Amino acid sequence: MVRLKCKKCDNVFEICDSSARLASLVHFGSLSPVKCPACGKTSWMNIHSSVEDPLTWPPQAMEQKPAAAPELTEEELEKKRIEESKYERS
Repeated sequence: MVRLKCKKCDNVFEICDSSARLASLVHFGSLSPVKCPACGKTSWMNIHSSVEDPLTWPPQAMEQKPAAAPELTEEELEKKRIEESKYERS
């Protein structure tokens, strides 16, 4: 994996070796055109050396706590069961 930094949006991302080889088919010295997954723009990047900055793309998903389900009374549970049974096929 090669770690690159986009010159346009400053996001740091990784590309796999096969993508780096494909990008090296069109090159100008050690620079190859690589499309940034964060901003979608193409920049000339040095795919032969990685940057040391920490990854910023893809963004880490915010871990959300699941909302506590409200406690249903016996009557509400029975109504819910009846409602769901209407759509069952026999």
